[in-house]
Amino acid sequence: MGSRAAQEEGQVIKLSDVKVRLQYRLRVRQRLMILHFAGLHGPTAAGRRFGVSVRTIRRWRVRWRQDALQGLVPRYPRRRGRRITPRVIELIGQARRELEYGAQRTQLWLRRVHSVRAAAGTIQRVFRDIGLPRLRRTRKRAPRQMKLFEKAEPGETIQIDVKFVKIAGRWAFQYTALDDCTRFRVLRLYRRLHQSSSLAFLAELCRAFPFRIRKLQCDNGREFPFAFMLAVQALGIKHRYIRPRRPQQNGKVERSHRIDQEEFWGRRRFDTFAAAAEGLRAWEVHYNHERFSLALQGRTPAEKLAALMPAAAS
Repeated sequence: MGSRAAQEEGQVIKLSDVKVRLQYRLRVRQRLMILHFAGLHGPTAAGRRFGVSVRTIRRWRVRWRQDALQGLVPRYPRRRGRRITPRVIELIGQARRELEYGAQRTQLWLRRVHSVRAAAGTIQRVFRDIGLPRLRRTRKRAPRQMKLFEKAEPGETIQIDVKFVKIAGRWAFQYTALDDCTRFRVLRLYRRLHQSSSLAFLAELCRAFPFRIRKLQCDNGREFPFAFMLAVQALGIKHRYIRPRRPQQNGKVERSHRIDQEEFWGRRRFDTFAAAAEGLRAWEVHYNHERFSLALQGRTPAEKLAALMPAAAS
């Protein structure tokens, strides 16, 4: 007891002398310093100096004299009760099981749809605690184009590409047009990959986009021949072919095709071409008006379009 009192009154306390768990070591050292000051100047002066109540300092002193350093270790419960409600836990489970969202997209979905705020780390712990499977990791490629640019106005550049899909054992072709500025898309499904399909899609996207198109860019595929370029220019629209073997120049529409595979084609099966075409139109509406995009800071393409062109979005 006398050695402990002497340590309280005069010994300099080093961090390395505190032989407790690493997570509590700094807290124990702070309490020892407060007790040292209290031994020299009294508990009241120590309480004013360090912003701690006198009652707490006296309780620490009793614990220190009884159990030495172990008495100053914080007595927190091993696992604190979670503040998140059962309803929110159920919503988090729904986001992972039904929507296959990760933590960040679940956080955004909870805030935008259900007006619930939860930290991404908390959501990740809920995923683990209720035994939900981890999402399948997709292989990430190192981008050749390190800095991505975004057009300032809707319609300034439209990226076009084609995705191959299988429906009831037969190939079909999803034509996609994506606005570089807002990521607003037009999707159509065709049975053939041909110049006639490309020209039909050109007429469709001119009707579907709610703004004037100033430039189209596409790859050098055989479905976009010279006749397609002439048809684009005849409409008063500039045309550009991206460089061969540079798909990153059409990076936004390429990335949107991966989303289509993960969230639409990978989750649904269609028995007929007509059913697939109808489902794709519904997915287009969901993507443009309901799906929150992390690339757009949590907005939908329609919301960004409304901020830039209110009349066009309505």
